[in-house]
Parts: sequence; C-alpha cells; structure tokens
Amino acid sequence: MIWPEFMDENGQVITQKNSPVPTSGKAKMWIINDALRKYHKDKIKIGMKGNGHEGGTVVAKYVVSKIVGLMTNPIKEIEK
Repeated sequence: MIWPEFMDENGQVITQKNSPVPTSGKAKMWIINDALRKYHKDKIKIGMKGNGHEGGTVVAKYVVSKIVGLMTNPIKEIEK
C-alpha cells in the first residue's frame, strides 16, 4: 500500500486530525509495506499517473513529480 501525507498551500504536511485537505495540491506518498518497496521501485517513474482509493472508490488522481528515498521511510510521530 501507498499512503499519502497531504500538504497545505505552504508546502507543509497537514498533521492535525480533521483538517481539510485541499481539492488540488501536493502530497508526499509513503510505501508502508517494506516487502513491496522492490516491486514499486521497478514501477514508479516521474510523470506516471495514478489514482488514490478509499476502498474501491477513486478519490484522487495524481502524477508522480519527484522520487525520494524509495527504499526507506523515516519513522515519524504524527501530531494528534
């Protein structure tokens, strides 16, 4: 799975629960299953288009603009 961290209009990650997410903007995307990193490494390319899902429903469309640290994820405490 790949999970998003949505960013506000200033490029800061939105960390507060129940904060609205802009209808258009940027997000950092994280591969949360270490076992799938190698699979995604061979698939993800700059310019690639994809969809974000909630269950079976498409809720977002995206274009990959940058790839950083594909084989690692920093551990981060999300503000509660």
